[in-house]
Amino acid sequence: MKMKKILPLLMAAVVMTAGIPMTAGAADLAEEPDAGVQTDAGTEDVPAADGGTDETETIVPDTDGENPDAADPAEEPEEEVKDEDEPVEVLEGAEVDTDNVVTLGENLSEDQRNAMYEYFGTSADKVRTIIVTHADEVKYMEGIATAEQIGATTNSCAYVEPTDSGGIKVKTANLNYVTSSMIASTLTTAGMENGNVIAACPFEVSGTGALTGIIMAYETASGESLDAGKKEAAMEELIATGNLSDALGSEAATEVMNEVKTEIIDKGLTDPEEIGEAVDKIAANHDVTLTDEQRQQIVSVMEKISQFDYDLSAIQNTLDSLNDKVGVLESAWKSIKSFFVGSDDGILSQTNDEALGGDVLTDSTVSEGGFKDGLITRIVNFFKKD
Repeated sequence: MKMKKILPLLMAAVVMTAGIPMTAGAADLAEEPDAGVQTDAGTEDVPAADGGTDETETIVPDTDGENPDAADPAEEPEEEVKDEDEPVEVLEGAEVDTDNVVTLGENLSEDQRNAMYEYFGTSADKVRTIIVTHADEVKYMEGIATAEQIGATTNSCAYVEPTDSGGIKVKTANLNYVTSSMIASTLTTAGMENGNVIAACPFEVSGTGALTGIIMAYETASGESLDAGKKEAAMEELIATGNLSDALGSEAATEVMNEVKTEIIDKGLTDPEEIGEAVDKIAANHDVTLTDEQRQQIVSVMEKISQFDYDLSAIQNTLDSLNDKVGVLESAWKSIKSFFVGSDDGILSQTNDEALGGDVLTDSTVSEGGFKDGLITRIVNFFKKD
């Protein structure tokens, strides 16, 4: 028998004696380099057993039945995550010559969206428009508001006009829980200083989700990204003020929150105990008795606000108008001037209530015709308080 025929038989016998499975051919073992063990952390060497030939072992991660080829993170494509500060997509009117922005709730019908444009006194081809989704509201409100306050649909709309002065002026339509004053005050907390804002819906809603669309519209209109921490504090303030208004009424709740916020910023209070003392003092000034839970919620919100820098004069410019500190003569003069030369309240003076039907609940931080436009809301809140 020739040697080349005997050699394979001898090698097979050696392999069988050493206990190496026949599936790993001796020739393959001789040719394969010492690669070690492949793991998520890299490659490790496995020592040979009983002094025999080193064997290459591949460890496959447990993929729970998934394709093992996709188990290596290095080979998987990264999931695309939307940056929180990424500009919102403008769906319509991207090329219009205006900074004004309309936001529409994603759950409104086409007819309802058209009614909102008509109420705002504009049209889709004249402004930039973005759609606010329920996911947007959840992103802003989750962990701050209850599931009931967030709701299952998104219907609130907003119209924002950036301005260089005048503070923040707000008008609302069909918001039966959140008032124009609450929105204006919390927008100062979010970092906004000037602007005309309308928050509305084709039918009555609470308005707790309105702030989301307003902030999105303002950032799109101004090209300015507001501080994420300030936006969160603003949302907490809105919810806290709303909760407080259940017991005190919206006006008293807003006034207490505004005065506490002013004192915190003015005196630079950051210690929870000092903030609590300020809350107690201001509540007493308004003859308001707070529960422990109400007091703690206010202190918690103000403690968060105290972490940020604010221009108190800019905030005061808005808050003074909310607290009815404009004198009678000044208010009367403004009404006369508006009658003859028009209002300087921009988009707030262009709304068309008839577009939303006969019974529109309106509220505004500006005086129109010598009276606060929020008279209806004040009456509603008066009876709610009892």
